[in-house]
Amino acid sequence: MRITQKELRRMIIQEMRNVQRERLQEGTAERPVQVTPALLNRIIREEYEAHQRRQRLAESRRRRARRARR
Repeated sequence: MRITQKELRRMIIQEMRNVQRERLQEGTAERPVQVTPALLNRIIREEYEAHQRRQRLAESRRRRARRARR
């Protein structure tokens, strides 16, 4: 069985995608995530900022609802 040029190209591209996907994926058994104090602080800061953003949005919705009722 012969492989055509098109099939070979498709196989190579698929293998490249598989390698890329493996390289980018962290948190697997082969590549665990290394949690450093700096990373942990960054995650905490980002979550706190997201929480504040949600709180501000909720407050502005409440204010808008109060104005609409008047």
